[in-house]
Amino acid sequence: MLRRTKTAHLLVLCLLFSVLSFAATATNSATEPEISFDQDDGIHTTSFLNLSGDSTVPLTSVEITVWNISQPDQWALITSSPYLDQVVPYTDQVTDLTRWSWEHTFSLDSIDCTCYIEISLLEQTDLVSFGLIAYIGDDHHRPVLRHALDIGSSQMYSTKIFNDNSLDLSFNYLLPPSQIESFDANEQILSNVRICPAPFGICSESYRSLDSTDVTLDNILAIEVDADAQSIQDGYYLLQVQIQDLYLTLSNNITQFVVVDQSKPVVNLSAVDEVIESALILVDIDVDDGYEGSAYTITWSITEPDGTPRAVLESEILEDNRLVFEPTKAGEYRVNALVRDIGGHLVTVNHNVSVRNVVPIIEIRFDGFLVENGSTVTIPSSGNWTFSANTSFDTSNDQDTLEYTWFVDGKTLLSGKSFLASNDLQQTNYREIRVQVTDDDGQSSELYFQVAQQDELDSDSNSGSILASTVSLLFIFSIAALVYMRQRKQSESNTGFAKWTERGKGPKN
Repeated sequence: MLRRTKTAHLLVLCLLFSVLSFAATATNSATEPEISFDQDDGIHTTSFLNLSGDSTVPLTSVEITVWNISQPDQWALITSSPYLDQVVPYTDQVTDLTRWSWEHTFSLDSIDCTCYIEISLLEQTDLVSFGLIAYIGDDHHRPVLRHALDIGSSQMYSTKIFNDNSLDLSFNYLLPPSQIESFDANEQILSNVRICPAPFGICSESYRSLDSTDVTLDNILAIEVDADAQSIQDGYYLLQVQIQDLYLTLSNNITQFVVVDQSKPVVNLSAVDEVIESALILVDIDVDDGYEGSAYTITWSITEPDGTPRAVLESEILEDNRLVFEPTKAGEYRVNALVRDIGGHLVTVNHNVSVRNVVPIIEIRFDGFLVENGSTVTIPSSGNWTFSANTSFDTSNDQDTLEYTWFVDGKTLLSGKSFLASNDLQQTNYREIRVQVTDDDGQSSELYFQVAQQDELDSDSNSGSILASTVSLLFIFSIAALVYMRQRKQSESNTGFAKWTERGKGPKN
């Protein structure tokens, strides 16, 4: 039993050790790789070059190379090695992380050069290298111009942006050993600054030299160029810097990609001035920063009619310079755009759009027939019936929020329902029904109609029939009287005519 317990404890310890080892390896692998040299830049040696340093990553797959850079912008391979002479891991007492110390020696007999020693990590996805400048032998030494040592490698090759007329650049430089002791801090290192427009990353014109102000202090060269004085307009440029030592020996070239952006962009925002509710509002913005290849960012916002600002939705941005949105309320909307160019200049523009509300349109139907405003509708005195306003319509944003109010003989009867049924009415005698439809902006439409019940129409019809019968009888009686009178008159006329004829039969003389 005791043996089993010891075995279990041993397994637990092994597992714990494996986990801790994995965690330590993961921590080290997550560390940014860095290889340092114990020697200073500009070391001077002959015959043998002894190098040493530390590393934050294992040095299992490296290459160390010596390059001859005695000629400006020309590298020639002198020697290389696929491994280091010695690599020893150790634990950093401060961080408690594993580090590796390394050593390597090159035999460089009969070599005179300005050299660059480079260590490359071959296991990295992107080739990562670290280097050191060394002066070997006594001849072919020249000054070396380098990016400022206090910036990272990613910043060395990034674009520098200048938003005023002063182009300030700083570099580190190394002088050959023979000049270090004789160099006076008050003496100026001669610089040659050249520039060319490069809107697409390559020079579109030849380089031209610039006048500059140089300041040298503790191996740091500060260069200042007045863009206005040198007639440098806003745009993209390639800037080349090279120095000369006291013996007019040229250093290497450093080429820097720069952007000069002193002016605010000209921004125009255009959109319609007025639309109806639910109609899409399209907003376009035009930005001109004055030079080819300029770039900018736009931050959109919309101020609602009640004064509440809101950010735009991703679906409302059609392109970088185009916005579309659907207003949901009547009133005045303000579209705001904040434009920032490469130089950091900010321009704010806005545009007001008036959104006009559409009054709802009422439709009342009874038994499928459309009820006209002011018309009379006959309803049965018994049974069920319904007046429906479901087909009333408004703009899409108001359609689902329409409010219905029904009035009977001028009094409010029902609210909130889009139809009026027979069982909604308690009274039996009513003459007029009116319906009011109101949208969410408070605007409304009304429609009224008269109501006649079927039994009232029947009594009215009977009364009309009696009246018609009476009139008909009177008419017949009148006709009969006229006929009788006419016949009587005609009879009398016939009697007179006979007497006149008989008198005519007697002699005339």
